[in-house]
Amino acid sequence: MGESVQRAILLQLDATRRKSEILRRFSGEALSLANYMLQRRKSKRLMDLHREMYSASKNATSFNSQVICDIERSVTHCKGEAMKAITVKFNVPRNCRTFNTKSRFFVELGLYPRQRVAILVRENRNYGRYTDLVKAGWTCKTYGLTSSGEVVAFLSKEEQQAAASKRNVLGVDVNSKCFAVSVLTPHGEVLRQLYYGKDIWVRRKKIMRRRARLRSLAGRGSHRAKKSLERLETREGDFVRNRVGEIVREITSLALAFDAGIAMEGLRRFSPKGRKFNREVLRIPFYLFRRNLEARCFDKGIHLTIVDAWHTSKWCSHCGAVARSGHSSTNYALFTCPSCSQVVNSDRKASLAVAVKSLLVRRKDAAQNALSQRAFFQFTGRPVPVNGLLRSDDGPGFGAVRLEPAPMESHLFQ
Repeated sequence: MGESVQRAILLQLDATRRKSEILRRFSGEALSLANYMLQRRKSKRLMDLHREMYSASKNATSFNSQVICDIERSVTHCKGEAMKAITVKFNVPRNCRTFNTKSRFFVELGLYPRQRVAILVRENRNYGRYTDLVKAGWTCKTYGLTSSGEVVAFLSKEEQQAAASKRNVLGVDVNSKCFAVSVLTPHGEVLRQLYYGKDIWVRRKKIMRRRARLRSLAGRGSHRAKKSLERLETREGDFVRNRVGEIVREITSLALAFDAGIAMEGLRRFSPKGRKFNREVLRIPFYLFRRNLEARCFDKGIHLTIVDAWHTSKWCSHCGAVARSGHSSTNYALFTCPSCSQVVNSDRKASLAVAVKSLLVRRKDAAQNALSQRAFFQFTGRPVPVNGLLRSDDGPGFGAVRLEPAPMESHLFQ
């Protein structure tokens, strides 16, 4: 058994006017209670908040215990000073159940201790996705009611670990202007190199300029500019989410076509390094991309490897040297090796390094007793560090490099 993978699907409802009013009243009371807890909480720990607020909430409202506890959990995770919306979760079978008539599907929610409301679910494309996932082995043990009167189905499934035997590897480098992809064979031959998502940066740059103008007008008191600014933020978010989803679909299709597993960096939070750098890096949809990629790989049976980002941007793919910094202050898009003077696109080289590191880790995991000489890299006669791509705790001597007259990406494991 592997880790549990989760997914949420929004289900639209066909509720009567009376039931819609009940759901609206319940959502309003839940949001009021959440903001009341948020203003009076003394600790961000769930158990402390429960001891402080549970008895008072039970006496002041008609909610059952499960609803109050879920609102407390939402308040614990809230980082702001007020909540504008809340999704209350209902667990199956204690506080929620589902049933089918001859042709319709209903979700019954226990809103209050002695009041359960059955709502008809609209049979649209979202409902079709929900039923397909349930037939594919996904289970739903929790449903949520949003402030807008819709139901969210939280599905889960155990991830299987049997899809790791892909022949090739596809490395992905995520940066502020594109997604660079390199496909390598186990012998280091480059099969394909592509760039995706350049249009995201172009579109967002135009949005940045328009946002700056609208903020200037809104600062002068223009009500119309404020409304336009809100619509612009919504359009930008929708565009990025849709485009990232399309890119993930194209990358996974490429991995299936080349019989490759996918590897990407496990980036961590960075320290601020200046206004311009922060503005560009914070605009990278890394976590959105990773979340979508994990879900798509799980659906298609593609093995996803998260490799350490150690030295992937400083490693030379030709001679194996690990430089302190191969980027000039005038052109960050090019990498110049200080040892062999190779000049290459930084994104292309980084995606290649991610793929190579995944191959190294795969070789290390597949070795039974000791590594063979064909799994080593060693550049003799060059002032380069051993284990340049892997950390010292990855194993003795693993990842050394070997001298080759040709570029390294075509002779990695020869």
